[in-house]
Parts: sequence; structure tokens; C-alpha cells
Amino acid sequence: MKKIAILFLIIIRTSTFAQTVSMADMSFWKVNGKTNWQVCQSVSADIAKAYSMSTKPGTGVLVNQPVEGNKANLQSILEHGDADISFDFMMATHSNSGFYLQGRYEVQLLDSWGVKNPGTGDCGGIYKRRKFTKNADGKFDEYLYDGHAPRINTCLAPGLWQHMEISFQAPKFDASGTKTMNAKILFVKMNGVIIHENVSLTGPTGGPISETEVAVGPIMIQGDHGAVAFKNINITNLNGAPAELKNIDYQVFYGAFKEPKDFLNKKPDTIGKIEKLDWSVSTQQNNFAQIFKGNLKTVEAGMHQLVFQIGGKYAVNLAGKQLLDDAWTFSGNQRKAEMELVKGDNPIEITIYKTDGWMPAVTGLWVAGPSSRLTALHDMGSMLGGTPPDPIYVDAKSPTILRSFSDLMKNDKKITRLTHAVNVGHPDRLHYTYNMNNGNIAQVWKGDFLDTSPMWDNRGDGSSKPRGAVLLLDNMPLIVSTTSINSTSDTATVEANFSPLGYNVDEKNIPTFRYKIFGQEIEDKAEITDGKYLTRTIINKTKTANGLMVRLLKADKIEKIGDDLYEINDKEYYIKLAGGAILNSGPYKSLILPFGEKATYSILW
Repeated sequence: MKKIAILFLIIIRTSTFAQTVSMADMSFWKVNGKTNWQVCQSVSADIAKAYSMSTKPGTGVLVNQPVEGNKANLQSILEHGDADISFDFMMATHSNSGFYLQGRYEVQLLDSWGVKNPGTGDCGGIYKRRKFTKNADGKFDEYLYDGHAPRINTCLAPGLWQHMEISFQAPKFDASGTKTMNAKILFVKMNGVIIHENVSLTGPTGGPISETEVAVGPIMIQGDHGAVAFKNINITNLNGAPAELKNIDYQVFYGAFKEPKDFLNKKPDTIGKIEKLDWSVSTQQNNFAQIFKGNLKTVEAGMHQLVFQIGGKYAVNLAGKQLLDDAWTFSGNQRKAEMELVKGDNPIEITIYKTDGWMPAVTGLWVAGPSSRLTALHDMGSMLGGTPPDPIYVDAKSPTILRSFSDLMKNDKKITRLTHAVNVGHPDRLHYTYNMNNGNIAQVWKGDFLDTSPMWDNRGDGSSKPRGAVLLLDNMPLIVSTTSINSTSDTATVEANFSPLGYNVDEKNIPTFRYKIFGQEIEDKAEITDGKYLTRTIINKTKTANGLMVRLLKADKIEKIGDDLYEINDKEYYIKLAGGAILNSGPYKSLILPFGEKATYSILW
């Protein structure tokens, strides 16, 4: 059951009660007598210069630029209890900061780019607690304990925008003020990857506004250690009471029903009332139908989110409207829906029928309100058959190659499936997927290597998934002609007469990919540099590449920010390239390089 609970805790939702922190001025924050914190239009950090961050005047970004005699932490006027908080942040090179929940529990912000095995003080770490003991000289020594390192390092290069989501549960107290439950980090998600789950906080971490814990407290951002910037800060207070499922009546019909009309006009074999949703009102695990009717009692009006996990076919009506149409789902999968509900009773009807004996029977329902977390409204035993299988992971303790299908994902939605993908993993925890269909790197990621469960669990579907912070790249041929530079991926591949020739592997198990394009025989090798970024070398073995160029990428925005360094889109990643040029190509910009016998560039992210 623990795995199921975690699965639904990490659903990210937009609430009508979410507050977006204004970046037009400093009105959200308490006055502290210092001016190191300001709003500006934009910021940038020099990747080669420590602690440096430059700004452009205006609004939209919160920036901290501390100097000796003018540095202070920043506290919010708003105070929060249970809350979901998300924000974008940027670190200057070697810089250090921290985001304190209730001003007491620090999630560390640090330039941890390239750190292989992060500790509690690295970016995303939950910082240690501290206590002081008097030594033999009568002085006090500081002792740090009880911190929590992130599972993996997903920190991007300095000067790039990063994203963090924190789900926090405040400590609980009885009427006398005695703490009855520790504060808890339900999850921290950094750059799209869960790095903490269900971490109990036994007390304030180092550097709090107070060692005394409270039910509500302000946000605090550390401002005395180094330059840091923020934007898109959103706070959802979640102190509301959850919805309840009341007055549940059920009917059970036995038989191998193919559609609802087969049982709706029949007399039920069993009827009754239950307090929580539970499939086991049926005495058998298959060939049954069930109808549950009740009231979803809400404590506040507004948008509610519902998540169902039911094995078989089912449909849901809520508040007199069809919420989910009749459809089949596997017992390990979910269906999600949203609806505006009134305060009070909202009639709900769930119609289920199951005829797949190989599939376990499960029935689960979770509901989240505008200011309440996703809460289970089913009996725990009703989900025992739906426990997900143990994942099948592949680690890259040495350079590792694995071929599979690979789904390119954006905002949790599949863009396309690569059917001839080669995944290359490295012990420095930088990995990439090579598309053998067009001779380009489709994605890179940092963290752990692959989740091969979709490929090897049960019958599987042949695909594997990255286990880290993913950066999508251009899924298009790298080498183009002047006439094909604006072509789509499929068109460009055909025009270039692309033909894969496989790959060779060196003594370190690093592959060199080979292919023909425009009649040229190409060798293509990517290697990890300084444990931080990917350097790629393309060699033309034919040496007659007249009129061809290397198109590294196309993007909405490409800006040269230093010697041989280019910034892509809104500070999403960097390209390091000598001799490159920015070309307007249709609605996009392209970063190109004339192609002779050899081309080299690096991807920094």
C-alpha cells in the first residue's frame, strides 16, 4: 500500500486557492532594512565567474545580490501550514541559498552542478539539524545531525532556470500546544524528478527563525550566502478538511456481463450499506457487477479532482453529470477527472463490471478539494490487489548500452516513440538516447539510468524510461544541406538519403555511431567531460561534404553569451561551440556549423 500512497501524493494540481507571489514589487515580503533583495526584469549568471549575477531593470524576477554590510534573509508576510509550493530558481556559480518552510525547515539551494553523490548540503538536500554543546574551554561547539540527502543530483548548470516543487505537511499540536505529529516533507520534486518522499522532520534545521515549532509560519529564503534568483513562486495552502463519501448504498450482480444493459434491469443478488468504497462487497473476484451510490460531501465549493483506480469496466456520474464514460482499465492504472462542485452533498454513482479473471479486483477513489490534499475514500483492503510490481531498474555503474523503444515526453505527455533507440549510460550519471533512425541524440538526462519495467515486466511494450532530469533535444538529422535546413525530421531524413551503419564499441564500452547521409560516411561519438557535460565529435570519413552543414538545434531563442557559449531558449541549456553561427530558419533560429572533416560541440545543462 505504501507504493500506491506515494503514487497519488505526487499528482501536481492547479488550485483555485493557489497564490502566485507578485514579482511586480516587494509587497509580499517583510521589510528587513536591507536592499540585497530586489525585483528585476531578467537575470543572468556567468558560468565562468563565481557568485556573479547581472540584472536588467524591470519586474518579473526576484533576485538576491548580497555584499558585505548589505545582506539579509527574506521572510514572507504570508504564513502557511500544510502547503504545496513551487518555484523556478537560478544559482550563480558556487552560490549558496536555502528555501525555508515555515522559516524553520530548509531545502538547500546550491550550485551542485556535476556533484556525483550529493549530500545533505547539496542542492535539494534537506539540511541538517543543529545543537550546541559546551566544551572543556567553556565554549559551545555546534553539532549537526539528522539531514537528508537528495536521492540523486538533478542540479543544472549555474545560470539556468531550474524548477522545484515541495509538498509540505506542517507539525500538529493538541489543545495544550504539545506537538502530536512531526512536520513532514511529503515530496520534493526537482527538475521533474522526485528526490525526497515522506521525510519526517523531527525539528527545525540549521539557521531557522526560531527553534520553536508552530502550526503556521512564513516562508524564508536565505540571503546572506550568495546570488540567487526566483520566479513563478506559487503557494497553495492546504489546511482545508477533505471531502467525505457518505451514505453509500451498493448493489451486486453476479454474471459475465458484457455491458450495463445486461444487469441494470435485473434484481441485485446483494444489497447493503458501507462506510467506505470497497469492491469486496462482492463474494467473488470476477464475473460481477456493482453499483455504488452515495454523496460526496465537500466542505467548500470549487474545483475538485478525482482519481479512480478500478479493475474492469466502469462509469461515473457526479452531481447529475457524467464524469467518466464507460471504459475498461487495468487494475494498476488510473483515470483522473475534475469538476466544479458545490459545498455540501454531491450525489455520486459508480457502475462497475468485471469479467477478466486474470486481473485482480481493486476499487480506489481519491479526492482533492480546492484547499485539501488528495485523500483516499476507499477501504485499504480494496486496493490490496492493485499493488504495483517492483520496478526493474538498470544502473550504469560502468558505461552501459541498452537498446529499446524510447518515448520522448513533454509535460508528462508522449511526443513520439523512437523505435530504434540506443540508450547510453555513464557512471558519472549523465546519459543519452541516440536515435538510429536519423543519427542524432534525442534526449540527455542526469541522475540514474533506466527504468526498464515497461519493457520487461510481464509482456511489456518494449520501452524503457530515463530515471533522471531529462532535456529533450532536436529529434532531427544533425547534418543538413542548404535546401533541407528547414525540413521536418522525417522529410530531412528522406532528403538526405540517411542510412544507419550500426556502431562500434571501444575498450571502455563507449559507442561510436556510424551512418551515411548525403553520400558521406559519418562517425559520431559522445563522451562525458569533467563529469558535468556531454562532448560530441562528428567525423566525416568521406571528406567531400561540399555545401553541407551541422545543424546542432533549432529553437525559439538562441543567444551568444560569451566566447563559444550559446544560451538556448529561456536559459534552458547551453551549447559550447567554436566557429558556430546563428541562422534564422523559418519561424525558428538554428545554430549551425560549416561541416568539413570534423565537428565538435558540447551540451551543458
